[in-house]
Formats: sequence, structure tokens, C-alpha cells
Amino acid sequence: MNRQRGIALLTVLLVAALASVILTQLLGRHHLSVAYTRQALHAQQAMGYALGGEAWVRHLLYLDRIEDDRNPPVDSLEDAWAEPRAPFELEQGSMEIRVRDLEGLFNLNSIETDPAAQERLRRLLSALELEPTLADVVLDWIDADEEVHGLGAEDPTYLLESPAYRTPNAPMASVTELRLLANFEAEDVERLAAFVTALPPEADVININTAPAPVLAALAPNMDPIQAGRYARPQTPWLLPGDLIGQEAGFAPEAGSMTTQSRMFEASILVQHGTQRLLLRSVIHRDNETGLTRVLQRRFGGPLEPEGFDDDERWPLEERR
Repeated sequence: MNRQRGIALLTVLLVAALASVILTQLLGRHHLSVAYTRQALHAQQAMGYALGGEAWVRHLLYLDRIEDDRNPPVDSLEDAWAEPRAPFELEQGSMEIRVRDLEGLFNLNSIETDPAAQERLRRLLSALELEPTLADVVLDWIDADEEVHGLGAEDPTYLLESPAYRTPNAPMASVTELRLLANFEAEDVERLAAFVTALPPEADVININTAPAPVLAALAPNMDPIQAGRYARPQTPWLLPGDLIGQEAGFAPEAGSMTTQSRMFEASILVQHGTQRLLLRSVIHRDNETGLTRVLQRRFGGPLEPEGFDDDERWPLEERR
């Protein structure tokens, strides 16, 4: 009788232990499911806030065009879309927005068929204390042929990499492609990325009101970046491209290489919501006749705004016009 009671007690204890294990697993899975649901909800809400920030930037760009009473209208860092703003407070986080004029930067894709643009890229590289021959590497990456230009590189160079890859022989989709190019070190990419962009090849003019000093200096031979720093990003915008010519001796850019109006902008929207952090980068095109905007590209990740030389003492922005 005692032996039977002991076996029954042991059976009850085993059943209780098994039930406890099963219950613990069920509770663990429930907590994990709740956490997944919470993460997904925060991610959806963060995306919604980011798209709302993008729509707000598009509205700013629209208002900037239709309310600009200057003749002709111009785009500069004095406009509302370019003003730095404190982060927006959200119910469970914050949102920070930065907008930059992509036509104030050098378009890498413009060099494919334009020798003058190739020379401007070489001058930009020199201004940034990089090897001007890196322009040959960029040209071979985007041009349609397999001919090596100068000190550039085509497929035979990249097929020796591990893993091997080929040149796209097409315009760059993103400045991040610079990391794949031969002879480009990580610090070279970081230094150059703040001053270049990857737009359609026909976007080959520079907005002289928003261009940083090295890009402005690259527009013409014999223009020193320190000299250009006195005219870069002026407090009083240039109304016409020709207004800048003659401000410095020897500053004679090619006709049609400058503008004071921009069509392409990039909005960087950083959202912190709950446990989620989302950075949306949107390329926005604006029709300067109607002011209407459309989103050409959305990407995620990267820095909120690229590091550049704007705070470097070599570019005397505190003395700007």
C-alpha cells in the first residue's frame, strides 16, 4: 500500500513538473509574441511619422516656389526649407528633419559624356586634397565602354577582388557606390561624399547659392577654395548666375554650368518612436514652373547629414558675402 502511494505521489509530481514546463514555455512564447507585436506596431508608427515628415518637406518646397517674390525666384540657404529646426516632440519619441539641395553638390554622373565636367571633378578632388586621377576611376565605373581612361579601372581590376564583381557601365544610383571603386580608401569616400551626389546625368549645373566652397571652386580653373569660401552660401543670395562672375579675378566658369534655382532636394527624416529608430532619406524633385513635387527615391539608413568641411577653418564661411 505504501509503495503504491509513493508511486502515485511521484506520478503527480511528474505531471505537475511537466505542466509547469509547458506553462513556462507558453508564457515565454506569449511574451515573445507580445514583444514582436509591439516592435511591429512601433515600426509602422515610425514609418507613418517619417512619411508625414516627408510630406511636410514637400509642402515647404512647394510654398517656397509659389511664395517667392524675388525676380527671378532663387533657392538659397536663407529659404524656409533650409532652416535648421529642433527635433519635433512625439508622443513616444521625437522626429528630426534635415533638407539639403542636391544641386548645390557635384553630380558624379554628369562626367560620362562631358569633358568639362570631368575637369570640374578633378578640381574638386584637388580642393579636397585627394588624387585628381580618381576622376578616371569614377568615369570608368559609369561609362558604357570597357576602355580604361588614364589611371582608371575596368572589369579586369574588379574581377580580381574577392568576391569578384564588374563595373555597372551605367550611372551611379547612390554615392555609396564609391566604396566599391578601385583606389578609393574609406577616408577618401568619407571626405568626398559630403560634396557629391548621384543624379541623372542631365543634372549638370551647380546652384551657386547652396554650393559649399570646394564645389564652388571646382567650377573654374585657378579658383582657390579659400577664396571661394568668401562667396559660398551667401547671406544675400545671388539672383543670377552671372552675378558671381567677376567677383574674383580668373573666376570664369563654363557657360551653363551655374544656376540659382534648384529642382532636386534630399530630405533626411530621423524618427525615434518607442523602441524603434528609423531614418528615411527621400530624393524629391520639384517642378519650378508649378511648384509641384514628387518623390523619386526612398532609402533607409546612413547618417542624418553627411560630415563635411563646413566647420573646417580652411573654408572661411564666417566671412561669407
